Amino acid sequence: MSARSALVVGLGKRVREAALPALLRSGIEVTIAAARTARREEVAGHALDVRALSDLTTDDLSAIDLVYLAVGKGEVPSVLARLAGLGVAHAELLIDTPVVRFKHLHHARRLRAFRAASVPEDCAFLPWFDAVAAAAKAGPLGAPTSVRLDRSAYAYHGLASGKALLSAGRVARGVRRRGGDHSVREIDLVRGDAAPAGALLELPPGTRRRLEVVEPRDYASGHVVVTGERGVATDAPESHPGAIPITADLEAAGGGHVVAAVACGDHRVELDDDERALTLGAAPGASVIALQEAMKRVGLLRILRRVAAGEGGYPLLEGLDDMVVDYHLERLGRYRANPLTSARGPLLRALAGL
Repeated sequence: MSARSALVVGLGKRVREAALPALLRSGIEVTIAAARTARREEVAGHALDVRALSDLTTDDLSAIDLVYLAVGKGEVPSVLARLAGLGVAHAELLIDTPVVRFKHLHHARRLRAFRAASVPEDCAFLPWFDAVAAAAKAGPLGAPTSVRLDRSAYAYHGLASGKALLSAGRVARGVRRRGGDHSVREIDLVRGDAAPAGALLELPPGTRRRLEVVEPRDYASGHVVVTGERGVATDAPESHPGAIPITADLEAAGGGHVVAAVACGDHRVELDDDERALTLGAAPGASVIALQEAMKRVGLLRILRRVAAGEGGYPLLEGLDDMVVDYHLERLGRYRANPLTSARGPLLRALAGL
């Protein structure tokens, strides 16, 4: 059953500035919005009556076929328990990153109360990836072999972007090196038996790739460098002479500017009308990474379209694995995949009830 009627739980910044605008463009009807307290909100030019989560009933959820959950990390276990008690076996769940905290991993078993569950990880479906893919397949870039996300990604989101750009979805190992006011995550990725969500290319299983993420994230000054088999692409070509430029083409609309297309060298990919509308306010001359918040809204719309078509979002296991890897790098400074540390391994799968 394709999702067409949604319950949105949580009215934080992520929902107000990204999820609801994308939902309103997706064709999915937001039937109910719920938060801790009842109130009236104005979101993306639409008046929204918000109900208290504690007041929802089983009858309220009977006509809902999609639940979008985006609440504080510490609230996830209790909210999942509340929803499960209302009867959600007929509904699909989109649960925001990081799904659950590492210490709450055992609460992931509550996701089994839903018909299906996946993650709205927009950083795996950014529109400029399409232009990089075109240059990789037919242009001077070639298959990406390494990616450097320099102040342009955060934690598990950086992992999701790297997996998609490098078409390699399994983290083999990683380290986090600190230096002065920044840190660098160096991550070795391996292509598994199946392509990761949003993968640009088909690669042979066992193919190895390299991801570097420089933190802290700062979209205003950040940039990306994609090294391919035949060339290098970046949204900061002034710092990389001879590199293929990754750019965003803007046009005037709605009293401001929108992203009309993205390009990697001569390979240009158009955004459709709804995608363009989600980028309103784009600053002329801004780099692709400086426009990342707008790009993420487009990525979220693409996930919602997948869900509406019955394809699901970013896989739940991938979202949990990204969280586990991030936890190790943040707390221990290193990670090595094995049956005891990977979300794909029997120990963590059993703990999460997968």
